[in-house]
Amino acid sequence: MGISIKQFTEGVPNLGSYAGVVAQIESVLNDSHSTLSNLGEVIEKDPELAARLLRLGNSAFFGFANRLETVSEAISLIGIQQVLDLLAASSVIEAFEGISPEYVSMESFWKHSLACGIGARCLAIARQLPAAQKFFVAGLLHDLGRLVVFARAPKQAAEIFALYRSKRMLLREAERAVLGFDHAQIGEELLRGWQYPASLVQAVANHHCPMAAGFYQLESSVVHVADYLAHAMEMGNSGERFIPPLSVPAWERVGLTVDVLESVMESIDEQITTVQDSFVRASSKTAKLSL
Repeated sequence: MGISIKQFTEGVPNLGSYAGVVAQIESVLNDSHSTLSNLGEVIEKDPELAARLLRLGNSAFFGFANRLETVSEAISLIGIQQVLDLLAASSVIEAFEGISPEYVSMESFWKHSLACGIGARCLAIARQLPAAQKFFVAGLLHDLGRLVVFARAPKQAAEIFALYRSKRMLLREAERAVLGFDHAQIGEELLRGWQYPASLVQAVANHHCPMAAGFYQLESSVVHVADYLAHAMEMGNSGERFIPPLSVPAWERVGLTVDVLESVMESIDEQITTVQDSFVRASSKTAKLSL
């Protein structure tokens, strides 16, 4: 009997937050007398985190006209929920630092994931969708399930890659052949268990088949197109060496022109180094995931 999706995800700690910092932020938010300065003080207790937030806030990723000098300024301009999203992204990246590079290097994996996140955010902005930052998080986490396979099932991972290389099929097809399900389904199970919003859960679950996302076809289509662009630009990879096919219905659902795609690709190219520096290379934390 093979391993199930639940067996993959059971016992995986909630990587979607800096538990201590988020708990303190929630406490401040629940206090009607709290101010942005109080929130800033909570984040500033973690100097590396505060520096990362300011570094990202002053990067081309946000493109603010004036330089941000304080964490409170960053919170004011970026938004509380967006700051929490960035904390979640940071925690996931740090937790998976210890994955073996046998099948993919973590730098390459996160470069692809961050490029997808940047692209999804840019597409959402171009499409004038609300809360564009949530699309960055969806893009960042879209291949998270693959890391769980690498970490929790090295034997099955070896079988998957042996089949993938010998048959020259898409990696997700090899995952299904060996496991009976793929990384997107594992990611869906994780994010649902962590009580992420349904729109984000479905965008991750259906980033290869966005028309199956029901009410969340648009969110899934945005991540799908961003993933395609990241692959086409050769912005790292998550183990997949081929460019997954672009879904024409998903492209039509996003409803943008080719000119906009070119602009999005330029933005990915301009922002990727700064975002990598902020999320990956500058991390001084030593958190590792024990799976």
